[in-house]
Amino acid sequence: MAKTGDEFRGRLRERYRAVVRAGALVLWRADDTGQMTGITGWEQLTGRPADEAIGRGYVAAFHPDDQMLLDFRNQAMGDSLQIECRVLDRDRRWRWVRGRGVRLSERSSFAAEWVGTLEDIHDQRRALDRARYLAERDALTGLGNRRTLSAYLTRLRDRQASATVVMLDVDGFKAINDLHGHQVGDRFLVRLGQMLVAAAPAHSLCARMGGDEFCVAVADGDEARAMCAALAGASTAGIAIGDLLVPLSFSAGIADADWDDPDPGSMVLRKADLALRRAKAQSGGIVVHNARMQAESDRRELLLRAIAPACRNDEFFLEYQPIVDVDSGAQVSVEALIRWQHPQFGRIGPSTFVHLAEQNGLIAELGRWVLRRACADMAGTAPDIRVNLNVSARQLAAPDFADDVLAIAREYAIAPQRITLELTESVNMAVLAGSDAFARLRQHGFRTVLDDFGTEYAMLSHITSGQFDGIKLSRDLVRHCCVNERAGVMLRHLVGLSEGLGMEIVAEGVETPGELACLKQHGIRLMQGYYFGRPRALHELGTGAPAAG
Repeated sequence: MAKTGDEFRGRLRERYRAVVRAGALVLWRADDTGQMTGITGWEQLTGRPADEAIGRGYVAAFHPDDQMLLDFRNQAMGDSLQIECRVLDRDRRWRWVRGRGVRLSERSSFAAEWVGTLEDIHDQRRALDRARYLAERDALTGLGNRRTLSAYLTRLRDRQASATVVMLDVDGFKAINDLHGHQVGDRFLVRLGQMLVAAAPAHSLCARMGGDEFCVAVADGDEARAMCAALAGASTAGIAIGDLLVPLSFSAGIADADWDDPDPGSMVLRKADLALRRAKAQSGGIVVHNARMQAESDRRELLLRAIAPACRNDEFFLEYQPIVDVDSGAQVSVEALIRWQHPQFGRIGPSTFVHLAEQNGLIAELGRWVLRRACADMAGTAPDIRVNLNVSARQLAAPDFADDVLAIAREYAIAPQRITLELTESVNMAVLAGSDAFARLRQHGFRTVLDDFGTEYAMLSHITSGQFDGIKLSRDLVRHCCVNERAGVMLRHLVGLSEGLGMEIVAEGVETPGELACLKQHGIRLMQGYYFGRPRALHELGTGAPAAG
């Protein structure tokens, strides 16, 4: 059927309207000067009549900051355009739209013009803005995050502006979660973030680093200390969470940025974190990073990196301290004590490097070295010499621990009965119950002892667990029991309990004749300490009673 020109144009307009309804799309046409000459879908998008957009009327509907993008008179992009801008809708809200256009050149009887579309992208843009917000903000508190803080420090460095970082966290935050639940804990952190913003200078940046750790970048040390003082003052009354009043105390570390440092943004955060850890170690307060603190940290890092090579290079060595039966004077066992002869720092005691090894996953390698060297030393001695070896809970948790111990003992032909394993750090019964290492080793004849009994970790439940053949009293408990009558009563009962369970009890750290007499009076018969001799090479101890002193 033949169609007239009017019918064709009518059908074309109908198609345009259908497209508009289907996709929230505005079709527009404008001349070369930016005068709108035709528009379809404007009313559906904005709620206002289309004729208001004709000419330059459409410009007033767009956000003032975006109107320059719509000036066709100064277009410099050639024959096409694509912009994102905001238009006011019927509810007086700014909606994001994407405008596209193509310029048609003058031809025949047609003047040059622009044709294009406006597409509603408001939901997409909001989702994108939300994603950007989450990338730059902490989702719980709305403060900045590590990324925001890093970018802020970079901007300060580029301007060579001074900067001081305050790293702080809540003292005892875990107890808040445990006592009141994580919902209260989250509300506590939100309120703390608000208090931090109120206490910080207006130009500063506050960020949550994770958990209960926050960070603030200010201009200098004076501002840092003033902010900490303001926060401490505001927290005196605690934080109100509903009907609860939760006490707040915090520890803080302060460090100045040095833009001459390599990677200065990361470096100042490490310095502030180091000062914070020092503050936590001294039970709270505020610590300012200094050169001595950094030197100590650098030394620890150097030692940490050197532990594994030191095992391979035989920089470690063992000394042995006797465990004595005070009734007979006989040496019943010796404890192997690791030492480190460092090529740069000289002799280093275990209190310095064993904790580093435990914290950083190197204790298993160090423990294997100790076991191998002790077995090698024992191989050249009388078969009645027994050795006590310290074992950390991290070693115990390793799946191949028991296999390693058995293999090394067999390699040197050392009977398992000659080796006693002392568990040297905090352990709970759930850890022991989840590991069959102790059970397997005990079945093969290795003896097991709970070391440092009397610290906050060693509980009576460990004694009755059946996992240990004996206990060793800590030096602190020994000293306390010899000066405190009530502690002495407790010790006598502990001796009776151990004997009733068939367990040996050893007192370590015995240094004076008075302590020796006191412990004997309380029923202790096995002792160890400087009173009986300082640690020495195994071949120097022999098998007889060592000289006192």
